Amino acid sequence: MAACTNTATTRTSENSNAAMVANSVATNENAQTTIDSHRTFRVDFKSEPGTINAGTPTTLVFTVKDKQGATVKDLQIVHEKPMHLLIVSRDLAEFYHIHPEQQQADGSYRVSHVFPNGGEYKLYADFTPKDAVQVVEQIDVKVAGTERAKVVLQPDASFEKSVENLKVVMKPSAEIIAGQELTLDFQAFDASSGKPATDLQNYLGELAHFVIISEDMKDFVHAHPMAKGEKMGDMKMDGKKADKHSADGHDHSTMESETKKTSQSEVSAHTAFPRAGLYKLWAQFQRGGKVISVPFVVNVPAGNSEPARAANVPEGAIKITVSGDGYEPSSIPVKKGQPVKLAFYRADADNCGGEVVFSKQNIRKKLPVGETVTVEFTPTEAGEIGFACGMDMMRGKLVVSEN
Repeated sequence: MAACTNTATTRTSENSNAAMVANSVATNENAQTTIDSHRTFRVDFKSEPGTINAGTPTTLVFTVKDKQGATVKDLQIVHEKPMHLLIVSRDLAEFYHIHPEQQQADGSYRVSHVFPNGGEYKLYADFTPKDAVQVVEQIDVKVAGTERAKVVLQPDASFEKSVENLKVVMKPSAEIIAGQELTLDFQAFDASSGKPATDLQNYLGELAHFVIISEDMKDFVHAHPMAKGEKMGDMKMDGKKADKHSADGHDHSTMESETKKTSQSEVSAHTAFPRAGLYKLWAQFQRGGKVISVPFVVNVPAGNSEPARAANVPEGAIKITVSGDGYEPSSIPVKKGQPVKLAFYRADADNCGGEVVFSKQNIRKKLPVGETVTVEFTPTEAGEIGFACGMDMMRGKLVVSEN
């Protein structure tokens, strides 16, 4: 799935979560600030009132700050909203997709929400600052009040679900294993008649939205359907075929092969599950003016566990290891006008780094496990050159200096 995910940066690693600290004070138990000196943007969060009580309306307040601590008021409109907020309970049984709106006076983004039960919840604030990449900020909150019984996450025996007279069938294009890129194809039917649901309406500018969260809540993907006519396969970005981006700046490109069939009742999404384990997926559709969330639980087995071959790094190349921890190193200093040779080595299959993309250079290369793949070009301008995995969930950069 094209991660709205940009994924810049879906901050889902253990190290990222460690960077999130709660500043709890007597007036606001859930006040939370993410601090990380190397990050470009962060979110200050608070609730009004400070204690969130089950069954009572609470205003959730998000203030985006840049690296210098200044409030960022100018967010891009992505799928008709400046900020998407996904709220899930700790057991993933509850799911809410709402949209904070800007308060002009202080630049904060606010939305009212009623948590039906006490307990632990996680907030995913998804936004894209102007002239920047997408950020997904994770915030943990505690809701006071009676807690319901926890729901044990169980994988679905069948990928066919009916919710409010809408039957949805999910068909993976390939075996679901960790690190395997594939499309998830969804067919929608009227549950009463069994006929295709041709009356689906656009929801936030698309026929469907998809959210995927791992059981441990570390991996998060907010994605949208592939555009009509997009393709799956091995898309070479060597100047002969350009990457495709939607007007909102999110990467909806796919790879070359057969064009996916699209209709008013069928949607497809490109994704990869980065690690083994249980994941819950919500497919959201709108019908008759009402948003319907259809959940699926997927058990993702580990990928190829065969020992990887040792990296064969060409002379003069900079080795970049690709693993579940991301790119190492993730920031590489280079010089303007001097050729760069990068040797990518994917250590295992339990990550979504199956390909690497340099969008500005129109370079996209597959990264098979245990093989060394080189990327070569000459930077022509000083600044930063970003690269990412095909799902845009792992990111790195070249820092180009003047000679």
